[in-house]
Amino acid sequence: MNQRTLVTGAGSGIGLSIATHLRSRGHWVAGIDVRWADRDAVDLAVDADLTHDEAVAAALQRIGRLDAVVANAAVTDVKHHRIVDLPIETWRRVFDVNVTATVRLLQRTVEPMLERQSGNVVIVTSSLGLWKGGIEGDAVYSASKAALEAFAYVLSLETRHAGINVNTVYPSVKVDTGFFEHLDPSHRTDLHPPTILDACTAFLAELPPATMTGASLDQQAWDDDPSYRHRIRAREDRP
Repeated sequence: MNQRTLVTGAGSGIGLSIATHLRSRGHWVAGIDVRWADRDAVDLAVDADLTHDEAVAAALQRIGRLDAVVANAAVTDVKHHRIVDLPIETWRRVFDVNVTATVRLLQRTVEPMLERQSGNVVIVTSSLGLWKGGIEGDAVYSASKAALEAFAYVLSLETRHAGINVNTVYPSVKVDTGFFEHLDPSHRTDLHPPTILDACTAFLAELPPATMTGASLDQQAWDDDPSYRHRIRAREDRP
């Protein structure tokens, strides 16, 4: 496979796992992050803060042409404040990284895809961002992921004429990424490994042009329910 793919937040956790998996499938993988657990997991590791426009522009100039973008980078409110106690600075920081930085990145990467009439955009969201999916203590993270779901759908509408596929994927279980370090060790035994998004993300990142856009893929249903995979693939095959 001669596909050039960018994964943001590739330095650790879900992003590192996705990048490693895509590379094993033959992708040339570039990663962007501010900290790295394993730089050798990608073909090009770029240190950049996605909240800074100049850093994004410089990173993308180094990376060059892209066939797919996996927008995964995210932060959370590590203290899990109640809404009435949530510092506005924390709200701004989470939205700046999770939402605004994703918009900034995709503004720059989707434009060349429009010119080529092909490309895949995969945005990693969360079941907490679904309608009534949020939980107490995670208002800002839930709201940021809900915003990404809405943004992705509109982007899919605006780019479908050019054959670009824009889809989201979300884990339906708690993942051991550091977001749950606040839990008592006895309550962390049910955390799932970061690898759980590998297969479904690869499916979305490798779609042929103009095959499926505007979908929100449920990781657990994809893994556990053959009928769900069949319905998704039927949608993929639709003209």
